Amino acid sequence: MSSPDPEEERGANSKPLIFALVGALVAAGLFFGLWLTARSTSPEEVDEALSAEEPAARDTAQEVIELLINLDAENVEESGERVLELSTGNFRDDYEELLPGLGPAFEEAGASASGEILEGPDITFTASDEAVAIARVAQTTTVDGTERSVGFTVRLTLVKDDAGWKADRFELLGEL
Repeated sequence: MSSPDPEEERGANSKPLIFALVGALVAAGLFFGLWLTARSTSPEEVDEALSAEEPAARDTAQEVIELLINLDAENVEESGERVLELSTGNFRDDYEELLPGLGPAFEEAGASASGEILEGPDITFTASDEAVAIARVAQTTTVDGTERSVGFTVRLTLVKDDAGWKADRFELLGEL
């Protein structure tokens, strides 16, 4: 009986190494192709896409802010329903919970609020489906005949879903 040929033994041992090398080259080529594809969106294309979304985000922000700063016992239910249509997340849940008592509270206190947006809303995108709106508003509240006027800055976070832009968070940033 003869011993195995050293050339055959070396060829048999190198086959797994060759397969591994070919596999690594294929994977590297695939990852390089994916990397090139991912980088194919230029900054100009991103700016163009966000610029196209800005008017719709601004319109939603403006409507929600105006609804929130203009309330009285007679319009609170109608305004509240519209706010719910234009909102999502915790903001929607909290407002929905607050809404049933809002009308009676306004009526009992003889309260109303009227306001206007002085500046903005200025829209900044934090992602393709999330924007932040900043607006400066003036509001006059009346409680039992006593008026108080105040200016303040609001921040409204918006998220985009299949139906469009929705208010997700509302914050008062401070008085003017």
